[in-house]
Amino acid sequence: MNNHLEAVLKEKRSLRQRLLKPMCQEHLPIEAGYHSDLVHLLELAVTFIERLETHLETIRNIPHLDEREKKMSKALAEMDILVTKTEELAENILKWREQQKEVSSCIPKILAEENFPPKHDVTMPPLPLSSKVHVQNVNAKSFS
Repeated sequence: MNNHLEAVLKEKRSLRQRLLKPMCQEHLPIEAGYHSDLVHLLELAVTFIERLETHLETIRNIPHLDEREKKMSKALAEMDILVTKTEELAENILKWREQQKEVSSCIPKILAEENFPPKHDVTMPPLPLSSKVHVQNVNAKSFS
């Protein structure tokens, strides 16, 4: 039994030494006709490794997706609030424009009424003399 265990241990040691030995010294000869295919295959291998790195980076970032999703949800909620405020502001502007149109349409009527006051049965008393002098002084200053 002891001899058997020694043989197994020797095989295990030799197997371990073979596995630890670098494979660089061994090579497979490739026929010349396949060299261009081998170059293309190596390009594909390099591309695959580059893509693999980006895919691994994406997988590493997956735990951060929850944080990003929360930030996006918060930003979306803030944007909804801003849209609502903008809509309210637009409504207020439209109301203000309508009010301005109404006021603008009333101004000519008011001016017309001031220029041509309606005739009443009541006669207005004449202005005092000092008012006429004041008006004449104001007119004289504006002409000079």
